[in-house]
Amino acid sequence: MQKSNELQQQINEFEAKLNDLRKQQDFERKGERAEAVTAAKELIKNYDLTASDLGLAGKGAIKRISGDKRNVVAPKYQDPESGKTWTGRGKSPAWLSAKMSAGQDKQEFLIKS
Repeated sequence: MQKSNELQQQINEFEAKLNDLRKQQDFERKGERAEAVTAAKELIKNYDLTASDLGLAGKGAIKRISGDKRNVVAPKYQDPESGKTWTGRGKSPAWLSAKMSAGQDKQEFLIKS
């Protein structure tokens, strides 16, 4: 019985040490992350990089960079209040649906080229 208690005590000590090591690792990772963010910001500034250059410009941009060959379609409709746009493909956005249910015509929101 004594050995069982000693083993349990050792297990508890090892678990405490493991928790301390995990806390230390998390702390170090946060520091490394902060350094990485600072370095990335410096590179972006030095090379005048844009979100598009990094593949971060809008939904699906990373897919397009990595080989998605679909054509990008220019927006066809725009909300004059928010500036949000829609290509006219797929389900209509909430802003347009709300305007249409309020009695406005979809043609009012066409982007004039």
